[in-house]
Amino acid sequence: MNINKLKDVKEEFKGYKEILDSGDFEKAYDMLDKILKKVEDSLDERRAAYVNSDGTVNLTKDEKGDIYMSLNHIMEYYLYEVYFEPDADVKTLDIPIGEYYRTFGELCQNMGKYKAAKDAYMKALSWNPVDLDSYLGLAESYKYQNMMNRYLEVTRQAYRYCCTRATMARYYRNMAFYYLSNYKPEIARDAYQYANVYYHTDNADSELKYIESAINEKTPDIDIRRIQKVFTEEGIEPGPDSKTIGIIYRVGELMMEDREYKLARDCFSICYDITREAGLEKILDELEKAIKDNGNE
Repeated sequence: MNINKLKDVKEEFKGYKEILDSGDFEKAYDMLDKILKKVEDSLDERRAAYVNSDGTVNLTKDEKGDIYMSLNHIMEYYLYEVYFEPDADVKTLDIPIGEYYRTFGELCQNMGKYKAAKDAYMKALSWNPVDLDSYLGLAESYKYQNMMNRYLEVTRQAYRYCCTRATMARYYRNMAFYYLSNYKPEIARDAYQYANVYYHTDNADSELKYIESAINEKTPDIDIRRIQKVFTEEGIEPGPDSKTIGIIYRVGELMMEDREYKLARDCFSICYDITREAGLEKILDELEKAIKDNGNE
């Protein structure tokens, strides 16, 4: 890692955000592209993952040295340790390169540069292979390029990291879109209805109205058990990954033990959002008090 070349990168990224906020997308694109090339020229560390051409994400293999990862939150470190089983020590980068690439992917997507967006999201995942937003962004880039099998594959990989009601709803809307594009409107309808159970959106409502009109059949009242049976037959998960929720809960406990109350709150808030368990609500109240008592509001 060439630290000297990376000294000003964070400041340059702030400048990029100012340009982006001004609405000059082309200038923002050129600026961030240059920043990322500068970072790439300065980093030769082993990345956390390798992303195949079909969008599958795997641990880098047959490489010497420590693994380097770009984190958004400490819980991602533990998710990576459990799901990727790294064969070397995992260290974190001071430069949030994963965020930079994800941001570039979002910009490219908005500009209709879908191949560039795909490449950016793949690089983001190589530095942080448990970043849900990068999976979802990559899936979207495949959707816009009409690569529906890859869209499905990446959506299935993203499922593991969907741990809030809103992200679970996004997963089911993605699955619904896939089935709708494959001329299976009834399954798509089920998935859109199920998505609304987790987190109601106008998008799902709009798609349900479209399906109703397309097949000339009124949308039936939701039947959770029937839909879950359909999901089982189709290999669609009927709820969040309990292993992931368990990992996040455990990280919350570890953060509490270390008196990292804000980080603990983040973890338990996620668990509460998806489970609505009363015991978690009590823990969150205690954490809020601890944060105030320690002057860390």
